[in-house]
Amino acid sequence: MLLIPGFFGFGKFGELSYFTGVREAIESSFERLGLKVTVTEVPTLPMASIRWRAALVLETLAAVASREEGPIHLIGHSTGGLDARLAIAPTASLPSKVAFGAYDRVKTLVTVCTPHYGTPVATYFTRPVGRFLIRTVGRYLIFMLERGQIPLKLLLRLGYLVVRARDPFRKRRGAFDYLYDKLLSDLSEPRIVEIATFLKAVVKDQSLLFQLTPAGCDLLNACTADPKIAYASIVARATKPTWRNAWHSLRDLYAQIMFPVYAFLHRVARRDELGAPPLSGLQLAQLAQGGSPLPVRADSDGLVPTLSQIWGPVLYFAHADHLDVVGQYGISSEAAATGDWIPSYSPFGREQFLELWSRVAEFIAGVEASPGER
Repeated sequence: MLLIPGFFGFGKFGELSYFTGVREAIESSFERLGLKVTVTEVPTLPMASIRWRAALVLETLAAVASREEGPIHLIGHSTGGLDARLAIAPTASLPSKVAFGAYDRVKTLVTVCTPHYGTPVATYFTRPVGRFLIRTVGRYLIFMLERGQIPLKLLLRLGYLVVRARDPFRKRRGAFDYLYDKLLSDLSEPRIVEIATFLKAVVKDQSLLFQLTPAGCDLLNACTADPKIAYASIVARATKPTWRNAWHSLRDLYAQIMFPVYAFLHRVARRDELGAPPLSGLQLAQLAQGGSPLPVRADSDGLVPTLSQIWGPVLYFAHADHLDVVGQYGISSEAAATGDWIPSYSPFGREQFLELWSRVAEFIAGVEASPGER
């Protein structure tokens, strides 16, 4: 099984993982079903073209197929779902010298919060101001990492002490604590090189922004012939920003900074630019199973419109934001264990997280048990 990260994706920075707890949840779910699974995380390029990212998926597919037997299953979060779709498309021409001929072993693709029909957030950041902001912040951080190592370490330590002074007995822990503990507390030379390399890739290539616009995804959909495998999707709708949640954000320094960003991105994602087709009767019934209202155009996970995420059957309709579903959930006591990068105040926690990935495992196991059903 391949896990494919999305926009700004990475494997691991120190102890900071993109798919926090996902591997463990999948392995546990398969064990309960009496099955074994080997999970491989695909390396990616943070903002490079989908064509280049898909080439990395193809190369990982070839490597896995050469060393292991049996069916192969793909799970792509966010842009990772588009990368996977292109990687296994029979008509795709990818920039890779690796040959992969075992397409018949690829049995399923589950996309998680994937912008199949694009997202207006990408349209906003393709504007000169948006691209300038990304490049400027990236270059500044690279400068600080490479030329100001000792002052940077001191500033980080002082900053952390200031944050902790608000709660000296550590009764509440949040995203700052998680980020510091997992990544920034030990800025060794290898770690600095790792982070700087990632940021240089962001500054160098931002082709992905244009391809994630509704117009860009419309072209991708028109040119991508899907193979005969079993598709399914995980769909999310985050809590809409409210003044009440804005007030709650004042209790946490990270949320004070990031809640206005979330509110802005959620508003941008509402723009009516999508070309998503009408939902089928089966998809409508699956979305209604949990008793939640059906999604409308204004709904999103904070980055991707909910209606843009639906591709094939809906396995799980989460009341969650874009990163909750990959383990970065909860402005709550759970944030100490997982971090919470998007303070959406959506009611998504460990129980929902485990149920979501259990549904994914059951879907894959069902396809393996009925290989003739597509």
